[in-house]
Amino acid sequence: MPDLKTGVVVIGGGSTGAGVLRDLAMRGIEAVLVEKGDLASGTTGRSHGLLHSGGRYCVNDPQAAIECVEEGRILRKIARSTIEDTGGYFVSVTDSDQEWEPRFVEGCRMAGITCERIPVEEARRREPALSTKVRTVFWLPEDGHLDPFFLVQANVESARRRGARVMTYTEVVDFIRQGTRVTGVRVRDSLTGDEQTIGCQAVINATGAWSGMVARLLGVEVKVVPVKGIMVVLSHRLVNTAINRCHKPGDGDIIVPALSVAIVGTTAVRVPHPEVLPIEWGEVKLMLEEGALMVDGVTTARAMRAYAGVRPLYDLGAEAEGREMSRNFAVIDHEERDGVAGVTSIVGGKVTTYRLMAERVVDLVARRLGVSTPSTTGEVPINDREEPLDALVHRLASLGVPKPHGDEPPLQPLLCECELVRPQEVTPWLADPAVRTLEDIRRRTRAGMGPCQAAVCSYRLAARLVTDRQADGQAATRAMADFLETRWRGVRQVFWGSQLRQAQVNLAMQLELYNLDRQLIMDRQPAMEPTAP
Repeated sequence: MPDLKTGVVVIGGGSTGAGVLRDLAMRGIEAVLVEKGDLASGTTGRSHGLLHSGGRYCVNDPQAAIECVEEGRILRKIARSTIEDTGGYFVSVTDSDQEWEPRFVEGCRMAGITCERIPVEEARRREPALSTKVRTVFWLPEDGHLDPFFLVQANVESARRRGARVMTYTEVVDFIRQGTRVTGVRVRDSLTGDEQTIGCQAVINATGAWSGMVARLLGVEVKVVPVKGIMVVLSHRLVNTAINRCHKPGDGDIIVPALSVAIVGTTAVRVPHPEVLPIEWGEVKLMLEEGALMVDGVTTARAMRAYAGVRPLYDLGAEAEGREMSRNFAVIDHEERDGVAGVTSIVGGKVTTYRLMAERVVDLVARRLGVSTPSTTGEVPINDREEPLDALVHRLASLGVPKPHGDEPPLQPLLCECELVRPQEVTPWLADPAVRTLEDIRRRTRAGMGPCQAAVCSYRLAARLVTDRQADGQAATRAMADFLETRWRGVRQVFWGSQLRQAQVNLAMQLELYNLDRQLIMDRQPAMEPTAP
């Protein structure tokens, strides 16, 4: 007998897996999500956070562009609290950019993307940081900033309210079969090594770049190509609008305002493994140089960290590499294709299209389970509770960005000044057994993601482990050192100039003011590549 039984096991805790869990729960299908790390700790949490208008794909990948613009409009209705509605500029800075403009304008028209050419002087009045090299500006109001951490958590909490379960730090190590049908999974706690089985009627593989690895446990093939993209986080918000180059998508041609910082990206390099994402100095330098063509101040701002993510691009068999590969997604019915019943994979796509991807795969699985209830995820707000989820709204108001209705929040003490995290935002997560580390707190609140990179808030978070979880001082100190080390993984990639001075200040605080043991913060070996901002 399995240790646990459910209707559907969802593998993967990124945006797609979280969306799948919510869709299942809203159709009344019992489900459990398992994730080998923490929620949004893979591709989703390492994105640049651009809510795509579809403008980047409207010429070379029109179907992806149509999906982006349509889903972006839906997300603005159902997930308002996870979006900053910045709008976006597509700018031309070279002759080749201007040669691209007619194709871009026509692509936007064909995809139904709102696109307006405006005078450069007017654009610079709205966005003074635009580079003097900018020759042409197009306004695309449907670009924006989407916080991936809040999006995943909101979907998961919506599913939990409907009875779904979530098991983090739980890795699928095998499938349980009866003949050609999968009837469950064997899972292992990534931290303790304990194993258990989960019986189910169906499994959905929503692991993105890891989909091929999960499929191999079944003895089948899913061709997902991991393509690395690196991003550089600048220590302050250079622009209030998403900025894109008006050209064939390339390296360093996006700048996204993300609350208190700005993110410059990205590269597209095929890698052999989704967890091997080295960051080279030349890549960081390229991001800054290319970003400076669009926005003044990029090369003189403090580059506070660099991080890498991996795109899970589905291999359709075409001879294409990196940016030439489609951003479309596919639902793979392993019963129909491989003769293995009870398992379905959802691969490819983007964070912007996560909801549509979830709907499509759950449509298939629900039919197989005899459930005819249609998806309503495109109509029901994710935050379908009485109290408002104001995660981004109250922070933007504190940064001087007006709230939609003009209300000013009352002044409150902050746990993290950089990201404007209030103590009450941390409290419920300290009571959640799925939250194992201070990094998990970061992914749910953004604490530690701002310009000081947890130099100040880390000790406050560690203190909360003592007061809320009754941890002893040594355990809390070790947790603090672990958290600081994860921040260091990204800082070391930009270790020069003003960032070097900032790191020296941080180190002095940690060694002298906080009295951390030198061995804890000097000799720790990183277990993973740099994490998101």
